[in-house]
Amino acid sequence: MKDSNIRPIKSAFQSGEVIEIIERLDDIKIDPVRLHYYEKTGLIRASIRPAQGCGKHKLYSFADLIMLRWFLQLRKQGLSMQKVRKGISYLRKNMPRYIEKPLEHELFFVTDGQDMFALVNGEDAISLVRNPGQQYFGVMVYDFKKMIDDTRDAIARAA
Repeated sequence: MKDSNIRPIKSAFQSGEVIEIIERLDDIKIDPVRLHYYEKTGLIRASIRPAQGCGKHKLYSFADLIMLRWFLQLRKQGLSMQKVRKGISYLRKNMPRYIEKPLEHELFFVTDGQDMFALVNGEDAISLVRNPGQQYFGVMVYDFKKMIDDTRDAIARAA
């Protein structure tokens, strides 16, 4: 028997929906031009349906939305665009499963404004910028799973 109060979480988002969710959850203003720039320069991707000409809306996946939120949080914390690009590039090349399926992993991120670190499934921190792949022992403070849960909750409330 189905519970009529349970709604499925959306799996595809248009640009306007992405912008609205980011503004609501992170209090970060982002306009369609900036979103397009981030996509054009490879920081984020509309993985469900990329731009296909006039009349076709790009569609972002839940994982795309999480990556954009993560990227914007790192920028908000003071990490330069160049360093964010380097970190994302490292993740895509060396740790793609964490980007493609963020819900399957316990992932924490932190920045000191100079470097970006990832803590995966409770293991040592890995530098993503200064010394990519170098492991560090430390305490992580940015909970990627919480970001995913918050995003899911916001989408469910908006539905």
